[in-house]
Amino acid sequence: MMHRVFLPPLLAAMFVTLLRANDRQVLTKDVVIEETVIEDEITEFDRDHWSFQPIVPHHPPTSTLGGVDRTPIDAFVQVQLAKKGLQPSKPAARNVLLRRLTYDLIGLPPTLEDLSSFEQDSSPRAYQRVVDWLLASPAYGERQAQDWLDLARFAETDGFEHDRVRPDAWKYRQWVVDAINDDMPYDHFVRAQLTGDQTGRPQDAIATMFCLAGPDMPDLNEQDLRRHDKLNEITSTIGSSLLGLQMQCAQCHDHKYDPISQADFYRLRGVFESSIGELQRDKPIATLVDFAEPFTPHVYYRGELGNRGPRVDAAPPRVVCDERTLETFDFRHPRQAFCDWLLSDVNPLVSRVIVNRVWQRHFGKGLCENPSDFGVVAGGATHPELLDYLATQLRHGKWSLKRLSREIVMSAVYRQASEPHSEIDPENRWYSHFPRKRLEGELIRDSLLFVGDRMNAEYGGPSVMPPLPTELKQSLLKGQWSESVRQADHHRRSIYIFARRNLRYPIFDVFDRPDAGSSCAVRGRSTTALQSLQMLNGDIVVDASVSLRDRLLRDCNNDQAKMIDTLFLFAFSRHPSSSELIRMKKFLNGEASAVTQSPLPMRLLTLCVAALNANEFVYLD
Repeated sequence: MMHRVFLPPLLAAMFVTLLRANDRQVLTKDVVIEETVIEDEITEFDRDHWSFQPIVPHHPPTSTLGGVDRTPIDAFVQVQLAKKGLQPSKPAARNVLLRRLTYDLIGLPPTLEDLSSFEQDSSPRAYQRVVDWLLASPAYGERQAQDWLDLARFAETDGFEHDRVRPDAWKYRQWVVDAINDDMPYDHFVRAQLTGDQTGRPQDAIATMFCLAGPDMPDLNEQDLRRHDKLNEITSTIGSSLLGLQMQCAQCHDHKYDPISQADFYRLRGVFESSIGELQRDKPIATLVDFAEPFTPHVYYRGELGNRGPRVDAAPPRVVCDERTLETFDFRHPRQAFCDWLLSDVNPLVSRVIVNRVWQRHFGKGLCENPSDFGVVAGGATHPELLDYLATQLRHGKWSLKRLSREIVMSAVYRQASEPHSEIDPENRWYSHFPRKRLEGELIRDSLLFVGDRMNAEYGGPSVMPPLPTELKQSLLKGQWSESVRQADHHRRSIYIFARRNLRYPIFDVFDRPDAGSSCAVRGRSTTALQSLQMLNGDIVVDASVSLRDRLLRDCNNDQAKMIDTLFLFAFSRHPSSSELIRMKKFLNGEASAVTQSPLPMRLLTLCVAALNANEFVYLD
């Protein structure tokens, strides 16, 4: 007869060490010695942190600044402005607002026809019509998907030394683009990525690539270590991307600040424990699968595979769980049970976290500074009532992210000018003006293709490989970058460029694209000499400048004033000022340049290169 004896951790560890090194469970002839989990209880003080508190459905306040509030968002923002003695900025000029909006929603500048039509449309619903048209565009999903792919640490290769290709990885990217365009409710969007394999439909299983999109090492000798690391990586990603909690340190020890124990980490890992079986060398992990023989979750001391500790039950982190959730958690179907809790009204984190991410998309920063860390040391929201109002609206609005974006971009705070007018708020924490934003590398490249009339706007499909600089291609192993045969594929939108983990496309690399080694919530914003060199000398900029020059020569009938005006509209979505027009005319006439003797096409090409290298081209006001 087998007897099970539970000992306190220290005593059990001493006993185990005597009998078997590196094994925390000791099986003798008729006795199993196991440890019990010893951890601090979760107290009301722990749960008192603002992000763990239930969402309060605030009503919009009454503005103290006078005037008519366009949306409830403006009421919340204006109350904070009044407390700080601030006034909102004037409305942005119509061309500035349209450029901002089209980049935000579809990632491209407005066409000349769009600019002209919008500036001439004085009807009250003109802006709303543009918003609705952009939200319905297929380009909307192509623009918004990259944010989620950054969170999902998406790439189409494994990383590490061999960086092997994952042939079907592009299907997950396409699933995300399609889901966003279809306005899949966010709760369905999340559930599909955690449990899609359980519907029995192959298409749904693609969504679970979210869990497996991180780096992997299929050729590792110790496949059990590979499995261990993959499960830990999934757990950390779920914690940061969906819950806004930094849990990765808890795989080794109790969190030093947040009330998340090491056992909490392995309870959450237990949700996915039986979805990845025994791995085989050089075999990729394509989707999650529930195996007939379930794996038992355990704590691993110091995060080491060879240092297994006591058994735990699959469960969400205790600090955001009530007793009823833990008591009724379905251990037979842990992923479904986890999703039920994750998206329920008792969990305040998921809706707050995604609302904050959408706000960040439109303003360049979230209402909470770190969108993947809602923990104790991360600081609170600048506008907590607004955050909870939008989280409530999201749930009541059937989890529609398009509806949420629409409400944000329709607000007066989004539509105001970007010129700062006060020294009281230098960091613009209270949104007294619209924050200027630099375009990401993908948008810069797409803009260059767009203004040069070279963009191939085909939707969907496998990834493409545009040409690389010769010196860069020579540094790669054979077959790591096989240039697409079809010329038109070289000009596809940036979302469709093959995402190699160990090689970022040059213009993406210099403009701070993350390396997909881990979930990225906020991209860096560096300013380097390499960026200037890329924009001055890169083939894509030179090709765009030549195409734009030829376009102006073709369409403007040698009318220099029209050439200059059209160039400014393409590059900056505005007409030149009178002084700019005079200077540009002198340059084209050879009166104020070092290339006086060169023909007009050469001088016009120089002007195009200069325009595409201006700050105004890569920044949004």
